[in-house]
Amino acid sequence: MQFKHRYKWALTGVLLLILSCRSDEEVIPEAIKPPETPPLEEVFNVPGFEPHEEGQPFDTYRGLVMAGYQGWFCAPGSGCSHSEHTNTEWYHYRESDMFAPGPRRNSIDMWPDMREYEVKYTPGDFILPNGEKAQVYSNYDRSTVMLHFRWMKEYGIDGAFMQRFVGEVIDNPDGKDHFDTVLGHAMEASNTHERAICVMYDLGGFTPARLGKTLADAQAIMETYRLKDRTKQKFYLHQNGKPLITLWGVGFNDGRPYSLSDVESLIDGLRETGYSIMLGVPTYWRERRNDALPDAKLHELIRGADVIMPWFVGRYGKSNFPDFHALIENDIRWCETNSVEYAPLCFPGSSDLNMHPHNNGRNDRYKGQFLWDQMYHGIKSGAQMLYMAMFDEIDEGTALYKTMNMSDVPSNEPETPYYLTRRNGVYSITPGRITIPSGVDGWSKLVPGELNIAFQGVEDGLPTDHYLWLTGQGRRMLRGEIPLKQTLPARLP
Repeated sequence: MQFKHRYKWALTGVLLLILSCRSDEEVIPEAIKPPETPPLEEVFNVPGFEPHEEGQPFDTYRGLVMAGYQGWFCAPGSGCSHSEHTNTEWYHYRESDMFAPGPRRNSIDMWPDMREYEVKYTPGDFILPNGEKAQVYSNYDRSTVMLHFRWMKEYGIDGAFMQRFVGEVIDNPDGKDHFDTVLGHAMEASNTHERAICVMYDLGGFTPARLGKTLADAQAIMETYRLKDRTKQKFYLHQNGKPLITLWGVGFNDGRPYSLSDVESLIDGLRETGYSIMLGVPTYWRERRNDALPDAKLHELIRGADVIMPWFVGRYGKSNFPDFHALIENDIRWCETNSVEYAPLCFPGSSDLNMHPHNNGRNDRYKGQFLWDQMYHGIKSGAQMLYMAMFDEIDEGTALYKTMNMSDVPSNEPETPYYLTRRNGVYSITPGRITIPSGVDGWSKLVPGELNIAFQGVEDGLPTDHYLWLTGQGRRMLRGEIPLKQTLPARLP
C-alpha cells in the first residue's frame, strides 16, 4: 500500500509538471523564436504645394486634379442652334447625319446613367434590356452642367478644363452658340460649386487665317467674365498671377494646317490679352519623335509656357504602361530643370468603336486598376498635378462620369441590316456589299452579323460612380491624405 501511495503521488507530480509547461499556445524557448516582422510603414506623398482650401480662389494648378470637359452634346428640343437642322440635331451623338443603332450611325461608345438628370431626351430607336427607350441629355440645358459640376464637388475633383474647339466656334454660328451657352452654364456652376475652371482651345480647325478671330474670341471671354479681377469668376484657374488658358494640339506630327510659328503668334497674342499659357503637346514632345514634330522650336515654345500636358490616350494600355514609366519620369525632370509645370494625363480606358469600327477593340478598364496605376505612378514620379481625360467623353470611351453598367446599356443592333464599307480610310453605308478591288485597303461587312459593336459601360458589380470616386481618391493620394500605394483603395459601404 505504501508503494502504491508513493507511485500515485509521483504520477500526479509528473502530470502537474507537464501541464505547467503547456498553455493554449505552445511555448517556444526565447532563443529559437523567429524575429517578429514589423508592420510595413505606409508611405504618403509629400506634396510640393500647399493643398488648396475649399472656398478659396485657385491661384495655381499645382495640387489640383482637373478633368477635361467636352460639354458638346445637344438634343432636339433643348434650344441649341444645332437642333434646327435634322442632320445636326443630335449634336455629337450622331454620325453619318443620324443617331441610330449601329456602327457609323452614332458616335458614342458608352451610355450616360440618366437617373439624376432633370431634363432628358428620347432618341426613340435605342432600347434598354427592360424594353424601355434609352434617354440622353443636352449640355445646352443649364441643369445638366450644374449636375456635372456638383458631381465634381461631391467626389473631390477640383474642376474642369472647358473644351473650346476652334473649328466649331470660329466661322460657325451654331457651334459658337452652343459652346458660348455651355461655357456660361459652366462659369455659373464653377461659382456655385466652388470648382476651378479653365478654357482650353482645341486647335482642330485652327488655321493662320483664323488667328485674329481666335484671339478676339479669347479677348471676349476675358472681358465677359472679368477674369483679371475675379469679381465675377472667383474660381477661374490662375497660374503665375494670371488667368490660365490652354492650347491643345501644339507640335503634333500629323499634318496640321498650322505651323509652330503660327502657334507662337497665337501664344503672343494671348499673353498680351493677359493670360498665362498651358500647352497640350504630343506624348513624345521631349524627344521630338513619333507623334511629335522634330522641330527644335517645339522646345522653345514649351520653355516659354507655364504648364504643359502631354496627350497619352491611345498610346498605351495596362499591359504596356510600365514601358512609359521612364518617359514620364524624364518628362518631369526636364520640366523641373526648365521651370515648366507638368500635368501628366490619366485616362480610365478608351475605345472609339462606333465612329471608327476598324479599331475593333473594347474598353477594358480592369475595374479601375489601369486608371489607378497611372495616377499612382505620376504622383510617385513627382507630378504635382494631374489632368484626367475626360470627364464626359463617351464618344471615345474615356468618360469618368456616371455611365450605365455593361448589362444595362441599350442595344446597338439596327432593326434593318446594312453593309458598312471602309475603303482607303473612308466609310460608307450601303444596302449591299461593296467589292473591294485587289490592292485597296478596306473591307465591306454586314451589320449585324459580320460586324457587331455593343455599347461599353462601367463593369457589372461596380457602382456607376466608380470612376468619379476613384479620381477623388487619386486627389487625396496626391495631397498626402491617403497612402501612396499601387493597390486600389477600398471603398467603404
